[in-house]
Amino acid sequence: MTSTDPITYEVIDNAAVITLNNPKNLNSLTLPQYDELAKFISKANDERDTVITILQSTGRAFSAGADAKFVGKQDNELETWLRSSLAMQVHLTQTIMNHKKILAVALNGFAIGLSAAFVMMCDLVYVHDASKTFLLAPFPNIGIVSEGGSSATFPMRLGWSKAAEALLLSKRISGKDMMKSGVINKDYEGKYKSAEEFNKAVLDDLRQATENLHPASIFEMKELLKTNFKPIVSYANSQESYVGLTNWTSGTPMERFRKLTSGELKHKM
Repeated sequence: MTSTDPITYEVIDNAAVITLNNPKNLNSLTLPQYDELAKFISKANDERDTVITILQSTGRAFSAGADAKFVGKQDNELETWLRSSLAMQVHLTQTIMNHKKILAVALNGFAIGLSAAFVMMCDLVYVHDASKTFLLAPFPNIGIVSEGGSSATFPMRLGWSKAAEALLLSKRISGKDMMKSGVINKDYEGKYKSAEEFNKAVLDDLRQATENLHPASIFEMKELLKTNFKPIVSYANSQESYVGLTNWTSGTPMERFRKLTSGELKHKM
């Protein structure tokens, strides 16, 4: 793959590295690109000689979520959203939940919407600068319900009160709150000049941390960690996707996305 691809994939030693590479659009993703992301995560799961899968990005944001211009151009036909929303979300979320490798995310900035949801499903979370990092679930802002199992993962990882603020009021989850609740494993305190330098540091730290560990033991331990967690998130994901289908086919989200793009509607970001 070339550096101009919006999502890239490479294997570096014992790690599969997936990079969101569209910094001009704040690494926002079209719905087909979320499918592509799922394909890369699945590919990383099948690598024979890796232990780690890292999700990272370029520029100043991890991901601004769904591409507003792309979504705003979609129709509200049931057939469109059975594929674009229900099937895509169920497939992406289950692909992440079924991932057997250590799934780490290098947050060089904020993450929004479905992108924030899958951050909360990662095993390890590293941030470049917690003071400039936040997650945002703007689902009420665009007229839909929670996505990517976030109605389960947010309460699990943040506690009920913070999750309720984040999901019901579309309130930012600050890096400080993420640190307090234990979501963040390490804050690099903004000491790197670029996302690329930060990404390399995370990769180096993870390679060192997994050196001399037994891969099979890691995979078995991860499966045990997910024993109680996975069914709850999977059920939440199926219900979110089913309810969300009604939202998308109403046409309201597309209209609100168009208003966000034009500036008629204020974005919670």
